[in-house]
Amino acid sequence: MPRPPMDCSGAPVAWEEPSADECRAPGLQPTPLPPKERLTEEDLIMETIQANERLVWVITRRFNNGEGLGPVALVETTPKGFIVRGLGSLRGMTQNVRLRIEHVGATDVLVAEGDSCTDEAPQVCRRAARILPLRNGRFFSEAVSDSEGACLGAAWFPLSREQFFELPNGLRRKFELTSTLTFKADSISVQEQVAVSDSDPRQPIVPERLYRRAQHERQLKVEDNVLVGSAPSLWVRMVEQQELAGAKPLPDKPTAAPPAPMEARSIP
Repeated sequence: MPRPPMDCSGAPVAWEEPSADECRAPGLQPTPLPPKERLTEEDLIMETIQANERLVWVITRRFNNGEGLGPVALVETTPKGFIVRGLGSLRGMTQNVRLRIEHVGATDVLVAEGDSCTDEAPQVCRRAARILPLRNGRFFSEAVSDSEGACLGAAWFPLSREQFFELPNGLRRKFELTSTLTFKADSISVQEQVAVSDSDPRQPIVPERLYRRAQHERQLKVEDNVLVGSAPSLWVRMVEQQELAGAKPLPDKPTAAPPAPMEARSIP
């Protein structure tokens, strides 16, 4: 694999998430794993859009949270060869990947869904989606902004998520998120449901107790050069309230290691 990785137009494969000092909900900042010397079939994702079109993602770098980064392209097959209709960089979860194109307003958007799974039994997988608008032949990793231009967060949407907090009184509070994305003719609807439950680490046999349940629907507009959200994420608002009250987030469970190169696997 060449260093540094570049797409077929010669542009470097790069990604930058919004930082905490510029955005209400900063993007994930995982640790990159050592790069592979050679790519394998596990690093190539292809999805047929229609008979002569495919979305292709080549994962050139992986991260400790289950994400991968690499060039992504919308490729058309013609009698004379291949035509790249859209090109860019994509960072997303790398297990059970699904790629598709949705049309919102006057813009096509790439939707990349994938899982991140824990590295312990029983294994739990959490799914997330990334949205990249296609503008003038390029896929762009745009943050979501409000109507005044302030950054609300990355265009990254957990479809299921879990986070534990330690409360000042010693209790452990669990947040569980379930969300869905619905693509309409003129907008994207994000429906979020958050369940909050408490447990006492000092009494492990006592079942956890539901503390609160909330839900909210927000809308995203795909405008000329920006994604505009009607409100911040419900998850972000609820977590902010907990942290202001003195709750401390606990580390996430480790994710599963990436697949080993094919030549390193044992053959039964």
